[in-house]
Amino acid sequence: MLLLTFALCALWETFQPRRALAASTGRRWANHAVIWLLGDVAVVWIFRVGAVVAASAASAGHYGLLTRVALPFGVRCAIGLLLLDLLRYGQHYLYHAVPVLWRIHRVHHSDPDYDWSTGLRFHPLEVLLTQGIYLGAIVAIAPPALAVLSLELADAAVNFFVHANVALPRWIETRLRRVVITPDMHRIHHSEEIAEQNSNFGIVFPWWDRMFGTYLREPAAGQDGMAIGLHGYAHPRDIGLVSLLVQPFK
Repeated sequence: MLLLTFALCALWETFQPRRALAASTGRRWANHAVIWLLGDVAVVWIFRVGAVVAASAASAGHYGLLTRVALPFGVRCAIGLLLLDLLRYGQHYLYHAVPVLWRIHRVHHSDPDYDWSTGLRFHPLEVLLTQGIYLGAIVAIAPPALAVLSLELADAAVNFFVHANVALPRWIETRLRRVVITPDMHRIHHSEEIAEQNSNFGIVFPWWDRMFGTYLREPAAGQDGMAIGLHGYAHPRDIGLVSLLVQPFK
């Protein structure tokens, strides 16, 4: 799913880009790929159990929330999937609201451009923290492994899709964002304007933003006029690998 979505989004934005990119594309892509590999390696070495395996073990026990109630399998899958996506929404909100977490998360937002590779640009500390909390929630909720697998596949696809430098026809985009996050919706979250950054926190489903009042339909300057990234991070050195890794400590 990861490779398929990457290929589709990369081809799509190559031939039909939404916006012109400002930074050195090749250098950005290389550094984003390396920081993604570092985060992936950190997760593999520290969290040797995958989310699906953790869900399988938890659902076989008797301590998780969904193992204590007699519900049909399909209902438990739906509840587990929604609760885990809500958790990710909450995590994302806290990364912006808590200063020490924002220092880590701003590595993702300091990208001066916005394309598929932005979905790889997460500091290894954020990857470790996010995955650790996620695995803990899986053990506590004990959703069926199928629900976790479904969310993992959806997240792999949506992560590249929402960060792609593409635009959907307006009539499709308006309808699609009722059920899933779209590139135009998430791009607003990467605006330089702080009020716009603090909106559209959803990961896969858009309903939590509407429910908790963090949904923003359009940026003030429009999609074409909106500035991307963070103030003070537009210098070419800011896309360097060392700069990305030390940024939370500066």
